[in-house]
Amino acid sequence: MKFAILGPLEVSASGRRINVPGTRERKILAALLLAAGGRSSLDRLVGAVWDANPPATARKQVQNCVAGLRRRFLRAGARPEILETRPGGYQLSIGHDELDARVFVERVNTARLATTAGRAEEATVHYRVALAMWRGPVLEDLDSQSVAASTAWLAELQLSASEECFDLELRTGRHKQIVGDLLQLCAEFPARERLHGQLILALHRSGRQVDAYTAYRRLHRHLADELGVDPSADLLRLRDCLLTRQSR
Repeated sequence: MKFAILGPLEVSASGRRINVPGTRERKILAALLLAAGGRSSLDRLVGAVWDANPPATARKQVQNCVAGLRRRFLRAGARPEILETRPGGYQLSIGHDELDARVFVERVNTARLATTAGRAEEATVHYRVALAMWRGPVLEDLDSQSVAASTAWLAELQLSASEECFDLELRTGRHKQIVGDLLQLCAEFPARERLHGQLILALHRSGRQVDAYTAYRRLHRHLADELGVDPSADLLRLRDCLLTRQSR
């Protein structure tokens, strides 16, 4: 079976999508997929479904939902031990390559190792394959504070991997190719200085000095107006470099 959480929750078996229609079942499945080793207590699953306001029947409802998930998986041809009862909770047992988030993390780690070894082109390919796995925000179709808290690290890793990939592509002369992606991410993260520095550098190297300085001014205004801080020393040096070149 395949489970996808880098975007809306999706489940498939042998290339055929498995419908998991119930909101409670989907939240429980998401919590199990995010739990360390796929194991979660019954209380944590209750929290994933109702956050801080569970009904009196919450534990029984979770038990019924888990039983429903198990039947759904078995009908799709899953092995019997895929979802088992454990003391105080449940265990979801899936292969390492059956969850897209695990594959993503592994790809990023491989890319980082290739970068450390000086294999920039190879690392860039791994980063791009990993980042292409994302279909949207993690589990964007589920409204659960507990689940959202458990996915924050994945969103941060996606952003860090994007920045690491952009660094490599700037190093290998692909500045023009990444301007569009950088513009989109900078609009989404207006205070992320590393991204904005990469955008400014990519624009500058593409011969778009005016756009590069405009991007710097936009960041400067946002940091001052929203956070009351100045750009970092690295960005100030980059700005000085742009001004020096413009004056020549």
